[in-house]
Amino acid sequence: MFAKKNLIAVAALATLAVSAQAQSSVTLYGNVDVAVGRFGAPFGESVTAVESSGLTESFFGLKGQEDLGGGLKAVFKLEAPIAVDTGAASTTNFFGKNAYVGVAGAFGAVNVGRQESLFKQEAIAFNPLGASKLSPTALAFGLQNDSWSNTVGYVSPNLGGLTISAQHSFKEATKPAGADSYNGGATAVAANYTVGALGLSAVYGDVRSTQNEAFSDERARAFLVGASYDFGVAKAFAQYGQVKFEDKATDFGKDKFFQIGAIVPVTAAGSVHVSYGQNKGDDFKDQAFTLAYNHNLSKRTGVYAGFERVKSKDDVLGSDSANTFVVGARHAF
Repeated sequence: MFAKKNLIAVAALATLAVSAQAQSSVTLYGNVDVAVGRFGAPFGESVTAVESSGLTESFFGLKGQEDLGGGLKAVFKLEAPIAVDTGAASTTNFFGKNAYVGVAGAFGAVNVGRQESLFKQEAIAFNPLGASKLSPTALAFGLQNDSWSNTVGYVSPNLGGLTISAQHSFKEATKPAGADSYNGGATAVAANYTVGALGLSAVYGDVRSTQNEAFSDERARAFLVGASYDFGVAKAFAQYGQVKFEDKATDFGKDKFFQIGAIVPVTAAGSVHVSYGQNKGDDFKDQAFTLAYNHNLSKRTGVYAGFERVKSKDDVLGSDSANTFVVGARHAF
């Protein structure tokens, strides 16, 4: 009986895939990335393990559009992060990466639902390791890892290389009377400019809560700027950001983050990715250096090897460092 149910489930998924491919407006796609290695963390133990998303983010998705006439189209996107090492969804929300529907036209696009935050989009775009677990940008202040629920987002059309984006995450309840906390919700705005080999970005946000909460005990006001330039022989990246955490009683000061790095093609199929980053607050400092090699076996499949060294200094815990070594494979579909 169990095997029969599994066959039925597989058949249903196959039918979905065929249906998605049969309609030109719907696409089934994704990325599967898995690595094996020795993973270390300061003040923790090193473990030999198999991990998902070693170099690129593992997920699968469905996206599509429908022509509404008059230059308008309906769009949707559903994306689910995958833990390839276990086969489980890697977030509590199944479609935890994106789950929205919207309308697009000459005015730009308005999307409603769960969406990757502008901080995450900018963090990934302007570092040489993208969403990799090995990226020093992962040291930054946490906002770059988030998708926002209950969100209305806007993306402008391309205005001579400039695009403007905005997001607002709504709370779903009223803050209790007398609660010494902030109203829930979050707002962010971003600008991106691309001309030739140059790319620039800036995002600012006021974040209290992004997962439906009516209130939050903590507030974060942050900005992140990024730049990239493709010299041909190498593509250089740089990022700088600050976040100010506070609650009603305490100002926790500012965390300051920067990252510099590059992608250097070394063969027609291979490239070296190198990055250094630092995140520093009033009572801690984290530093990371990553060196990785990526080799494309085809347009969709590749293998890689990477090394990361992280050093941490904490006023309470003291100082420690750790190394991570991985080899992995990835396939996009």
